[in-house]
Amino acid sequence: MNRITKRLMFRSVLATWTVAGLLSWGAQAWAQAAPAPAPAAKPTVAAPAPAPAAKPTVAAPAAKPAVAPSTTPPAAAKPGPKPAAAAPSASKPAGDAEFPGLNADELMPSAKDGLRRLLQKFQSPCGKPHSLLTSLKTDATCKISPVAARWMVKLFTDGFLESEVEERYTKRFVSSKCVQIDTSGAQALGDAAAPISLIEFSDFECPHCRMAEPIVKQVLKEFKNVRWVFMNFPLQMHVNAPTFAAAALAAGKQGKFWQFHDKLFENQGTVRQADLILYAQELGLDVRRFQADIEAMRSRVARERAIGEKLDLGGTPTFYVNCRKVEGPLSLDNLRSYIEAEAAK
Repeated sequence: MNRITKRLMFRSVLATWTVAGLLSWGAQAWAQAAPAPAPAAKPTVAAPAPAPAAKPTVAAPAAKPAVAPSTTPPAAAKPGPKPAAAAPSASKPAGDAEFPGLNADELMPSAKDGLRRLLQKFQSPCGKPHSLLTSLKTDATCKISPVAARWMVKLFTDGFLESEVEERYTKRFVSSKCVQIDTSGAQALGDAAAPISLIEFSDFECPHCRMAEPIVKQVLKEFKNVRWVFMNFPLQMHVNAPTFAAAALAAGKQGKFWQFHDKLFENQGTVRQADLILYAQELGLDVRRFQADIEAMRSRVARERAIGEKLDLGGTPTFYVNCRKVEGPLSLDNLRSYIEAEAAK
């Protein structure tokens, strides 16, 4: 074999090796690239597997027992509160049996003892031969008994001693006298046919009378069967009060008494006699007539004061509900009690 032939054979072998190497490298590259899609394919195959597994978890009967226990505890818990509620309901009848219709829960034990003694001591306010306590328990026809007993509880709640409550109750329900008051010609607000008259003796310079104004107006809002009658009782210490009263009555001659009345109380402490003309102008009154009527109304003021003197009034404001003098503190609750008592008769 000559040299040329050997070279050709060597080149042929080398080319064969080269091609084989390339094919081998390509196979390895393909093999390395081929597994890459395999993991992607595995999740695709694995994805459906959890889905079927999830369905059994939702539809598993184990979920149903989870609902059953949640409904069972409430059923078991319901009987629990019932005994707790039964305890207060059992205590209420005991309280009601002792003090029917009264709210004595806030009273101290000593005050409750005092209340018990006084309810047993005082006779029925309807004049029947049994105690106030017996009246509360057995006599539903005596409508004034609950009013009287509630007033007694209020006094204890306000901190009065048993002896003080006894004294005040006696003054109101036992020894109180019905007095006739001549209110003819007096200024009044409300239905003239109202069965209850709230009569007030007042003084336009009295600070307590001013404080009473919103209380009286609230009473008129709450009780449509009440008529407010205003009687002038100027105190001697208030030198301008008689003139102010005459001016209000003079305004009343032109139909503006209550508007003038309000101005006097709203400006109490700063009113001068010159302001009376200013108020008359603001209310659109005939000023000349107003001035003349002031002098004419002085006798009316004196007459109303004389009526109060016969009643031996100790000061202002003094209230009467029909013919009964209002005893006790100046308060809405107190006036309510007197009106309720009068309505219960």
